[in-house]
Amino acid sequence: MLTHIYDFVVIGSGISGISAANTLIKNNKDVLILDKARNSGGRLSTRIHPTFSFDHGAQFFTTKDLEFSQIVHKAIQTQEIAILEHPEKGTVYAGNPVFRPFISKLTGSLEIMQNASVTHIEKPQDKPEERWCISIADNQPIFAKNIILTMPAPQTNALLPEYLTELKHTSLQALYDPCIAILAGVEVPLSSSIFLDNSELLDKPILIEKGNIGWSIAKWSHSVENNTAYLSVIIHANPEFSSQHIEEDVSTFPDSLWEEWKSHLKTDARFDVSALPKHISYLKGHKWRYARVTKTADEECERTNQKYSIALAGDWLEGPRIESAWISGRNAAISLLPQD
Repeated sequence: MLTHIYDFVVIGSGISGISAANTLIKNNKDVLILDKARNSGGRLSTRIHPTFSFDHGAQFFTTKDLEFSQIVHKAIQTQEIAILEHPEKGTVYAGNPVFRPFISKLTGSLEIMQNASVTHIEKPQDKPEERWCISIADNQPIFAKNIILTMPAPQTNALLPEYLTELKHTSLQALYDPCIAILAGVEVPLSSSIFLDNSELLDKPILIEKGNIGWSIAKWSHSVENNTAYLSVIIHANPEFSSQHIEEDVSTFPDSLWEEWKSHLKTDARFDVSALPKHISYLKGHKWRYARVTKTADEECERTNQKYSIALAGDWLEGPRIESAWISGRNAAISLLPQD
């Protein structure tokens, strides 16, 4: 039985991995993405609940890069991305109502293996022309001519073979802040005093950045048939709070941050907070250990080793923006393509 050898295997289906794969497919390469997560998107991934939905990573992004801007504006036209006015950053882009449709469109033509935890990548040091062997937990190995690693820097470092010393050095340069996130869902009757003479609230997200809350956004959806409004709230603790509590069990902080969010909301005169039900329908915590890049790898550090057909990508190489991850993935793919 012949073993299939991919032209490229991209490890990670975040924005940098999706960008790399799309660039390679445009160049007629045979590409497979391996990702340990259940869904693609990385920091733009969405958690779906029967009633609520949450973008529990990045809540919005900005664009400057021409290629990425064109993709985003096309998604605005097809209503997968919405324009949001941030009180400090001005015009930003958010999922409509979440990022899942946007990511689904980006990955629609890609071959992706989810729940694929890569444990080891191997190529003989003295035979750089040989294929890469990629070991996957509870699965058969995958073989590839080229590899692009798009995970956070510490995970990249752990996977790189010891003989790739320059790439390992690069992966040691980046630093991160963690982030603790809270996902909360509340059901409110449309007949509630919250909406009396104030129905336009349903179309306006609630933004709060105070105290231990580094960023939060609350979005309404509603069902006329059920006479119910649904409030999906995403709360990101600030770096100080997150660093202090990142080692704690994920169940220890949702209640306190939820209560703090409500206390800050009391200063918002748009509706009576006391009208929110005391019983919360959904409340979960989530921890991002490598949430926000605080220091990128030095520019002069190696990112591609053409001899061994391997490249690195991720926002930790370009900067802490979603667009930076896209640029990095594209650059990694180009660096391994034949140069005319």
